[in-house]
Amino acid sequence: MAAVPIYVWNGTAWQETGPTIPASPIKYQASAPSSPSTGDIWVDSDADVTSGSQQFQRFRFVASGGETTISGNDANGATLAYTAGAELVVLNGSTLVRGQDYTATNGTSITGLSPALVANDVLEVFSFIAFTVANTYTQSQVDGLIAAAPGMKLIVPTSATNGTVGATGTVTFSGVSSVSVNGVFSSAYDNYKIIIGNGSGSTANSGKLKLGSTSTGYYYFATYGRYNATTITGENGANVAAWVNMISYNTSNIQGDITLYGPYLAKPTTFENITNVVGTAEYHWRGGGYLNDTTSYTAFTLTPDSGTISGTIQVYGYKV
Repeated sequence: MAAVPIYVWNGTAWQETGPTIPASPIKYQASAPSSPSTGDIWVDSDADVTSGSQQFQRFRFVASGGETTISGNDANGATLAYTAGAELVVLNGSTLVRGQDYTATNGTSITGLSPALVANDVLEVFSFIAFTVANTYTQSQVDGLIAAAPGMKLIVPTSATNGTVGATGTVTFSGVSSVSVNGVFSSAYDNYKIIIGNGSGSTANSGKLKLGSTSTGYYYFATYGRYNATTITGENGANVAAWVNMISYNTSNIQGDITLYGPYLAKPTTFENITNVVGTAEYHWRGGGYLNDTTSYTAFTLTPDSGTISGTIQVYGYKV
């Protein structure tokens, strides 16, 4: 077998570093190989290719003649080791058929070679080694770390009445007189942010948000708004049966940003809301207040004052 030159780019030109035999593997080991052959390559490394820590190994045996089994050290001193069922055996460049041309079951020898090898036959065994990477996390561990990390997390509701829950948690609704988002508040988070947008109303109006579907407590408000250039103050100190002006919308835009504090906790729920609508009329509302009951809520309902609404709802939980 003729030697094959190896070239290294020295920054200006390809420089020949020496010949090697194609079938001769590179030796990775801490000490120089004994009795090297012309063309052998040695990489001074603490880990040898026969250590079993790598993903792939290559063994080369040169037959004396008559062998039907090979095992032990190959022509380069590496001890044959393979994962049964994950090996590839090649004789003089031709791939052998497992279970027909040879048997490989114990991880240390290739048996049942048929026909027997003849002198100077070259048998190569390619071994794909199973291994475990240290200091890694499983998917469930990563999911747990993400869930426990502080910050704002998008929540996937269990269902939506008059809406569809997407894979990432976004609720989409179209032309509805109300939409309920269910199974969204839980013990996982104390506080939540509700983002409403990407839609419009059949008429320009406001929308109410109610915890649960039949909450009976009263909502206490302080709201401040601007309609075009006119400043409006409304609902100051009022007790009403639904949160008013939680969102505003027109026929081309719907928007709401609502923060809830403790809707799942058995204590009064407080809120803050911001809404800005730009169109033929401009609305800018800010407000806050609380629901004066101690019910633990898991859902909420959004209802327009009139007509229908379309858009999306996203709910985020605050982790501290």
